[in-house]
Amino acid sequence: MRRCLLGASLAGGVLLLASCGPSRETGRNTAETKESIYLRGHQLYVTMRMEEAEHELMRAAAMDSSYRDPLVDLGSLWFDLGMKEEGPRRTERFRKARVFLVRAEELGYREAAAYDMLCEVCTGLDDAQGFLRYAKRNAERFPYDRQFYNLGVAHFGVEDWAGVVKSQREASDRFKESPYAGAYFRQMGRAYMKMGRDQTAERTFTAGVQAVDAIMAGMKKSGGGTGSEGYRRLQDDKIGMLLLLKRLHITYREAEKLADVERRLREAGYTK
Repeated sequence: MRRCLLGASLAGGVLLLASCGPSRETGRNTAETKESIYLRGHQLYVTMRMEEAEHELMRAAAMDSSYRDPLVDLGSLWFDLGMKEEGPRRTERFRKARVFLVRAEELGYREAAAYDMLCEVCTGLDDAQGFLRYAKRNAERFPYDRQFYNLGVAHFGVEDWAGVVKSQREASDRFKESPYAGAYFRQMGRAYMKMGRDQTAERTFTAGVQAVDAIMAGMKKSGGGTGSEGYRRLQDDKIGMLLLLKRLHITYREAEKLADVERRLREAGYTK
């Protein structure tokens, strides 16, 4: 009897094993299983044969409503297609992606990649509450600097100013050297402005600029990183905070502070 070979591939963090095909010696077809159909659909997906992949993945999913793997691939497939579109076509694809990703999450698929896609999908569908829901779950399961930044953005989207301040203060305490450090202070300050607490906002922006300056100085001293994405992010957030300080100084007619912030903007390379 022919010895079957097992093939392995990775999709959405799920390891898959190929089932055996027809036996050449007997000429009989091995009965198809949900796993064999899924694997065929998965291979079609990774080779970008999307229409055929969807057909096979839907077949696998229909065989067992609790079978998670094809749902993960179907969600990822529609997400990928949506990211290539604009307008109503993106909306349609994102809606399909959300159906499958939500079901996969309910069945225990709780990887960072899934929450990233769900956050992106909810944002694309103008579902601010959904974005906040999945941003919270992402930050709880994967408490890293980027997840906390997204959590602040999500709180801002539902106008939960206290939630913005709480999440970004925690983040600024936990990730003092992060490229997102400036963003934490920037979001906190903006939330304070929304609450009418302009003096607290001013102190927050000032502290944020100082924190960013210290991080950037350390990156320069170490001899690297000044051209990195993280360095550019810090620079952008510094300029953003200086512009918000400028707005506050204009509002309250603080000429000396305004002159200082304009000088610092020029030094930061802002010329508009």
